[in-house]
Formats: sequence, structure tokens, C-alpha cells
Amino acid sequence: MSRIKNTLNAVSKAVFGKQNEMISLLAQLKPSSRILRKLSDSGWLKQKNIKQTITFLKKYSNKLAEKDSFAAKESHVMEKEDTGKQSLFHYTNNLTTKFGESFYLLSSHINSYFKREEKMSEQKENKHFQDKSELELKKTEDDEKPSSPDPGVLTDKKLGSEASLYSEDDAASPSGTPEVLPISTKQSIANFLSRPTEGVQALVGGYIGGLVPKLKYDSKSQLEEQEEAMKAEQAISKDKNAEEKRRLSLQREKIIARVSIDNRTRALVQALRRTTDPRLCINRVEELTFHLLEFPEGKGVAVKEKIIPYLLRLRQVKDETLQAAVREILALIGYVDPVKGRGIRILTIDGGGTRGVVALQTLRKLVELTQKPVHQLFDYICGVSTGAILAFMLGLFHMPLDECEELYRKLGSDVFSQNVIVGTVKMSWSHAFYDSQTWENILKDRMGSSLMIETARNPMCPKVAAVSTIVNRGITPKAFVFRNYGHFPGVNSHYLGGCQYKMWQAIRASSAAPGYFAEYVLGNDLHQDGGLLLNNPSALAIHECKCLWPDVPLECIVSLGTGRYESDVRNTATHTSLKTKLSNVINSATDTEEVHVMLDGLLPPDTYFRFNPVICENIPLDESRNEKLDQLQLEGLKYIERNEEKMKKLAKILSQEKTTLQKINDWIKLKTDMYEGLPFFSKL
Repeated sequence: MSRIKNTLNAVSKAVFGKQNEMISLLAQLKPSSRILRKLSDSGWLKQKNIKQTITFLKKYSNKLAEKDSFAAKESHVMEKEDTGKQSLFHYTNNLTTKFGESFYLLSSHINSYFKREEKMSEQKENKHFQDKSELELKKTEDDEKPSSPDPGVLTDKKLGSEASLYSEDDAASPSGTPEVLPISTKQSIANFLSRPTEGVQALVGGYIGGLVPKLKYDSKSQLEEQEEAMKAEQAISKDKNAEEKRRLSLQREKIIARVSIDNRTRALVQALRRTTDPRLCINRVEELTFHLLEFPEGKGVAVKEKIIPYLLRLRQVKDETLQAAVREILALIGYVDPVKGRGIRILTIDGGGTRGVVALQTLRKLVELTQKPVHQLFDYICGVSTGAILAFMLGLFHMPLDECEELYRKLGSDVFSQNVIVGTVKMSWSHAFYDSQTWENILKDRMGSSLMIETARNPMCPKVAAVSTIVNRGITPKAFVFRNYGHFPGVNSHYLGGCQYKMWQAIRASSAAPGYFAEYVLGNDLHQDGGLLLNNPSALAIHECKCLWPDVPLECIVSLGTGRYESDVRNTATHTSLKTKLSNVINSATDTEEVHVMLDGLLPPDTYFRFNPVICENIPLDESRNEKLDQLQLEGLKYIERNEEKMKKLAKILSQEKTTLQKINDWIKLKTDMYEGLPFFSKL
């Protein structure tokens, strides 16, 4: 009994001696500075609150009999608290003995209010007990409710009702979490100061926790970007390394190929020098010729191996086949014999389609005055388009002028006979009015499959060239020279070209006039008519001759045109049509007189001879009617009659023989070249 009495005394002392502490505990059920302020200001309200508190404690002291069940429930709750997070209030035996179930309500409210992370399972287990307590609280408040409302009492009732209904609202919330109530600043700061560790954790969890996924995501994305960047850099470095390796391998292959080419050239030269049998020697020479045609860069090695002196001595052997093979390889290497006359004699023929019969009349008069064929009068013959056909006929095939004119007319009738409707359809389809395949078949049939360099086998054959225009190398067109000779190692021409092509290919490329024939594809190059760039090839011929005979002066240059038409009608229009503009562009591109004016002013007197008659009618390139061709022939004859003195002067120059001193110099040069040269006479 003494223990019970001591316990009741302690309870009464705790209640009446620590009123402020009890008020603060009850105020935490619903924190509000306004209610606390009213309670502290009203004295009678304090006394009434004390009485209500005593009644409240007496009511619940009767529940001590239920201590065992409550303790069991309490132990169950404690187990859950131990497994979960640590609560703000800790259950001890002393506090539980003193306050009992009221302390449990107070502690559970404070824990749920500040933590706000109670689980649904705990709320369901506590719901029944809380509902029972709330019903008893409501009955007590209803019994003590006064008849007349008082402001202070109403405020106190609000406090009790809010405290009793708080757990009910928590249980009724759909999310299972307690409703957030306003918290005073002082209370929050005090709670933070009382438990700094948990406050810092809550602060970090509240403000930084939401950023952690984003930071993790950003770091992950940055890592991925860095990995991708590293992979891209590695790929680029691999590509660069692969490209560098490829370049080095190609360079190595080129070096190896060049070394192998040089070794092969040396082996062929040494094998040729060791050969004594003429028949075997022919095979060795032809084998070396094929090798140098395929690999022109091997010519320098062959020259260093002293192949030219041996070939010149070999050419003295009385064997026509061997001599022809030797002449071919000498022309391929770039070695040239002395010129026929006192200087270099050049013949150039312009392009112009079937109007080439005009140039034939001039050549006929020259042959008549000199009594020599054309291929014996000139050292170098160059032609463009129709001029290339005449150059090949006269310089390579040595055809008489009558036969050449007859064949020329026949080619015109065979090639330029086309139905207008069919030609228009072909023009829209292939940009060529005439059948290019028919023209190719005619050229193959007439010229065969011989290479340009093979014509050098004939000792009477001059140097011949045909000019075309390459239109797929760079922006501007470039002249291309089909030669029957090669340049000496170390001598570079300004013009592209080669001697490894067939004769019919050279004519086909040089005569591919736009609108008339389709452009010609040869290797990687796209060829069109040479007249697009150099319709008067006189300047090109001079340059090529200076590459062949650098120390020999020019004796004469004969330039043959195919007739020009000059209209006397003056147009008074202030503007021109698009057709006229295009026509002017074409005429300016194919103009031949500008080159004539420049060469006539630059070259010495009696060196440059230009024959280009003025025709009375503008005859097109594809004219194949005999009456029109006869008209052109007649106009050419009239022009020659008017320029007979000029023709006689030219014939006299072409008929001049070399002087004795020139013949001696040529003999000395030949002997020095044959016997590996002398210091002041040969380059070998």
C-alpha cells in the first residue's frame, strides 16, 4: 500500500507541480501559438484546464486493469519499432507506469507528426485502440460541456477535439500517412537542436535526396558521353592509322613497283646487249619496246644503261625487220634523227569537216611546185579533227593527193548521210546527230589496229600528231596530243599525250565534234573535238618541235585553213538573241585567225605561211553534197591563183637542201651517239 500511495503522490505532484509541462505536452497534439497564448492569459481557464486534466487522468486510471493487454500490445509495437527506424519517443518502464495509455497516445502522435513515415500496418493495428480512446474522450467532453458558450471554453474544446480527432483523421486519409499540420518556427528549431543528427539527415534527405537520381543520371550520361567520345576518337585514330598505313603501303608498293620496273628494264637491256643472233635480237628489241610502252618511266633507266648507242649500231645491220624494230624503240625513247632540210619544217591543218577539200588544193599546188610528196617535205605534221584525218592520210599512209581527195569525199558521204528525223532523235538521246558507231567502224576498217608508235618503223615517216580536247580533267578543257613519237627522258611537254594508242582511236577522239558525234571515252579521259580548244594547232606544233629538236631553228611553218566566211551585212540591232550569243561563243572558241595574227607578228619573216581562203558561203561542217564540195574546191583554186607568188616562195624554201656543213655536223652527231658520245657533241 505504501508503494501505491507513493505512486499516487508522485502522480499528483507531477500534475499539480508541473502544469506548464503538461500544457506543453497537450499543446503538441495541435501546435498553435494562438491557443497557448489564450491559455496563458486567462487564469480561470487555467484552473478549469487543471480540473479537466484531473478528470481525464481519473477516467484513465480505471484502465490500469487492462495493463497486461496494453503491455502485450506495447511490446508488440516495440518489436516493430526495433525492426524499423528509431522513433523520436522511446518507451521506458517508468514512463509507461506513470502515464499509461495516455503517454502511448502522446508518444505515437509525436512520432507520427515529426517522422511522417508511419507504415500502413502500424496504423491499422493502432486504429482500434485509438478509436476507443477517442470515443471516451468525446463522452467526457459532452458531459462537461456548459449550457452557455464561453470563448475561452470554446477554445479549450477546440484543443480537446483537435487532439482527439487527430488520430481519426490520420486513419481516414487515403494514402495512409498523417495529415501535415502547421509547425511553429520555434518548435522546429528546438526539435532540430535537440536532435541535430536526425535533423541533418532529414535536411539532406528532403533537399538533396530529390537531386540524387538526377545527379546519378547526369553522371551516368556524362560517363556515356565520355565513353562515346573516347570511342569516336579511337575510331578516328584507327581510321587515321589505317589511312596512314594504306598510304605507306601504297607508297611502298610504288617504290617496290618502281624498283621492280627498273630492275626489269636493266635485265632487258643487258639481255639485248648480250644477244648476237639477229632473229633473237629482234625479239629482244620488241620485248623491250612493249615493256617501255607499258612503263614509260623505265626509259630513263634504259638511257642510263647506254641502250641508245647499242641501238644505233644495231640499226646499221642489213636487216630491214631489225632496223624497223630499232627505229620504233628509238622513237619511243625520244631519240630523233636530224631534220630533212636546213631547219624544222612544220605543216598544220585546221579543223572544218568536209571543208578540208580546200586544204587539199593548197597541198596539191605545193606538191606540183616541189615535185615531192607531202611526207618528204615536212618533218612534223599536226592536224585537228578533219585536219588530223588529212595528216594521217598524207603523213602516215603516204597516200597520193588524188586518192586522198577521193577517199575524203567518200567518207563524207558515208558518215554525213543521215535522215533528219532519225538524226533529231539521236541528238536528243545521245547529243549526236550522226551515228558515232558507224564512224568508228569506218575508221577501224580503213586504219586497222596499228599503234601510233608503230608508224615510226617506216624511215620516211615524219613525226605526226593529232589533237583532241579532254573535258573531264579539272574545270578548263585541256589539249591532248596523240603522237607517233616519245619525248626524251627529262623533256616535258606542256601538253598531255601519248604514243601507245591506236590510230583510229586518235582520229575518233580528235573528230568528236559536239552535236555531230558523241564524245569518246578513252581510258579515264573523255575526249571531244580538238577544235574546241585549238582549231589552229600551229603554236602547239612549234612547242612539240622544240621539244624534239631544241637546238634546230625553224625553217618554215605552213598553216592550212579550211576556209572562212565573212559576211558584209551589218546588223543594227541594239541587242542579240540567245542563239546569236551562243553562236558568237562557238565562233570565238573555234577562231583560227587570232593565232595566225600572233604567230605572224612573232616569227621571223618568210617563216610563217598561212593559207586560208575566204569562201562566199557559210558551208557547214557536215556538207556532203558534191556540188557544194566542188564549189569549195573551185574557191580554193582561185585563192591559190591569187597567192601564186607566195606559193612559189614557200616551194623554194621547201626545196632547199642542207648545206655541206650541216651534213658534216649531222654525221659527227650520229657517230658520237653511236660510240657513247663525245664531251662536246652528245648528251649520251
